[in-house]
Amino acid sequence: MTKNKFSEADTEAFYDSEDSLYRSFWDSEGSLHWGYFEDLTEAKAENFITACKRWNEYMLSKSGITKDSRVLDLGCGNGNTAIWLSQQTGCEVVGIDISAVRVENAKTKAQQHPSLRLEFRKASATDLPYQDKSFTHVWSQATLYHVHDRHQALREVYRVLEEGGTFIFDDLISPTQEINEMARKYVYDRLLFEPIFSLDSYKDFLSELGFMVLATKDLKEHLYKSYEALSQLALAKYPELSAAYDKMCEAIQTNQLGWGYYSCEKVSDRLSWIYKNGKEDNLEQKYDAWASVYDIDLDQPYRCSPVHSANALAKVLPNKDAIILDAGAGTGMVGEALAELGYTNIVGVDISEKMLEVARKKQVYTALYQGNLEEPLAFASEASYDAILSVGVFTFGHAHPRALKSLSSLLKKSGYFILTVRVDYYNQSNFLHEILKNLPWNIISQEQFNIFETEPMYVIVYQKS
Repeated sequence: MTKNKFSEADTEAFYDSEDSLYRSFWDSEGSLHWGYFEDLTEAKAENFITACKRWNEYMLSKSGITKDSRVLDLGCGNGNTAIWLSQQTGCEVVGIDISAVRVENAKTKAQQHPSLRLEFRKASATDLPYQDKSFTHVWSQATLYHVHDRHQALREVYRVLEEGGTFIFDDLISPTQEINEMARKYVYDRLLFEPIFSLDSYKDFLSELGFMVLATKDLKEHLYKSYEALSQLALAKYPELSAAYDKMCEAIQTNQLGWGYYSCEKVSDRLSWIYKNGKEDNLEQKYDAWASVYDIDLDQPYRCSPVHSANALAKVLPNKDAIILDAGAGTGMVGEALAELGYTNIVGVDISEKMLEVARKKQVYTALYQGNLEEPLAFASEASYDAILSVGVFTFGHAHPRALKSLSSLLKKSGYFILTVRVDYYNQSNFLHEILKNLPWNIISQEQFNIFETEPMYVIVYQKS
């Protein structure tokens, strides 16, 4: 973990003293974040403020903030965005900042909007003065890179968010930890921060904390365009600062500096979260978010399910060269169990590309495809598989049983289908039983076992007649 050589006192002094300077060319209202440009090719310096507002609008559109939300604006600065959020949605906003000057500015502005639910307070992001689960949302723009202990600040964000709460933010990132002398001088030392997170390592740490990272965005080109515009805007009054911005553009071009966006959800009980009914694209997004830590979360309590399923197939299909489809492959646990038994010709399909990325690293599949089981699978032809396994796929909030019809068409005559389902889902789903009744399948065996020690499952072996 990189130790930050700068302190919060350094940052506080920096922003207390520089507020009027930035207002003179960056934004007269005192907002300090970067722009999201509609057309990067045609954008000019005069488009910068519009681009900054567009970034606010983009983040709000992804946030799920409503009039019932209680939002913590982390690094609220002069209060502009907090006020705007409350005006747009009617939500309550609590803003904190390390700069006493900016907090006082925010309080003064808030007095002009007595109908809005606003509160501003000087506080450190590493020690938030709020109880656990106090907020539905934490919002932050262009702030966290300044925090002397970013890891602790992120832990604090997790603590004060309620279960299911949203953390939506952007931050400067470091694509490489090998910072050259120019970038050190004109970026990191000038802005008082240390290279800690890349786009991906940021996501990894958030996942370790218990956030499900639902979306990320690499905004490097927009950061470059922002500093290109700022260089032009600062040139007349502050030629040295303009030159520093040019150096920042160079740092961005040489991969020494970047800008990342993250949308996260606080999820303590990931199983309950994944079973909640939702749209197909939401399920894909959820599994994408879970992919990096899925095996860690479920290894011991769940792996018995793919193992039982693979063993059930082995009892009826001794041919290790048989062509097998793992329908809903996820991170490849079923593929691993089959490979352990000696099967060599395994194809996998899953709705989540991120889950498949994990599965590919295990090198147990001959091919892996992204696809929705409820839609035609472009890679598969009729009667092409000796066996199909579907483990934990037909369950609450997941694939509809109608997908079994198209999967059956992919199975050779006398081929085997291994269906592994939760007992409660099997007993409650009328759709499942209606579909199964009309498929040309005969039950060969049915076995019950437990996952997570107490959750009963069925592994049912069918043979296509």
